[in-house]
Amino acid sequence: MSSSTTIKSCIDILRRTDPRDTEKNLTGLAKLISNEDIADELYQRVDTPLKVGEDSDADGRKFLLCEHNRDGDSHRSPWSNTYSPPLDDGFRPSERLRSLELHANEVFDIYRELYYGKATSVSSVYLWDKGEEETTNKGNEGKEGFAGCFLIQNRIDDENYWNSIHVIDVGGQQQQQQQQGKCQYKLTTTLLLSITPSSDEYDMLLPPPKSTNISGSLIRHNVRECSVDNNNSESSHIINIGKFIEDMESEMRSEMDSLYIQKTKTAVETIRKECPGEKSQGQEHTKVLNEAVLAMAMNKKANI
Repeated sequence: MSSSTTIKSCIDILRRTDPRDTEKNLTGLAKLISNEDIADELYQRVDTPLKVGEDSDADGRKFLLCEHNRDGDSHRSPWSNTYSPPLDDGFRPSERLRSLELHANEVFDIYRELYYGKATSVSSVYLWDKGEEETTNKGNEGKEGFAGCFLIQNRIDDENYWNSIHVIDVGGQQQQQQQQGKCQYKLTTTLLLSITPSSDEYDMLLPPPKSTNISGSLIRHNVRECSVDNNNSESSHIINIGKFIEDMESEMRSEMDSLYIQKTKTAVETIRKECPGEKSQGQEHTKVLNEAVLAMAMNKKANI
């Protein structure tokens, strides 16, 4: 079986399982694959709920763990550019991209606080060069393409969380477009959502109700061409990517709320709604009592 067929089959299986068990099922499928390269590619193709780490070299500042900042069993922090656990020869971005990465993390951290709040959310940005020739071409800095991921996690508890994973590709056909003051951005956004409404209020005389969970993922792709100032390409890229991500998130959030969540709500309410003409047990009991009282009253009246 070819690698593409193996990965496609694994992804098809994961799509038919509970989204909350994606990480466990992904690990199980990877163990069944004898080829480590195919297993690594599967991990890169499947998005799982983000985890949080702390950077001891940056005063314990939190950062998100994903496949894009992992090297072996270690993860790179965007704040100190160090790996945890320590890894001396781990991948690190070029000097130019490292400067852009730091700037992007500071800006994206403000975006996170404005949209998701400060207490429950964490964000991270990771950038990498797309080819060796781009890191060695010093005379063309600021014009070569690169790629990166912009991550946000808003986690209330294990059953209620929101993950945004934005993978951006910058600079397709960059030389021709940069000459015209344009740059192409390809964005792939994945939203991972889990909502479990509280069941605190229920009749203590009845068994506790089963909790209702809404969970799943939504993936969208888009391409946009934006103007770039060649004299200040770093700021131009951050502005263009930021607007692109904001527009994509707003569109997908609206789609998820109006289409998926509201449709699910309508379906649940329809299932739980009493059928017209049918009487509940309480209504039937009240009817019997009323008939009995009326019969007693009629008997007393007849005896008088």
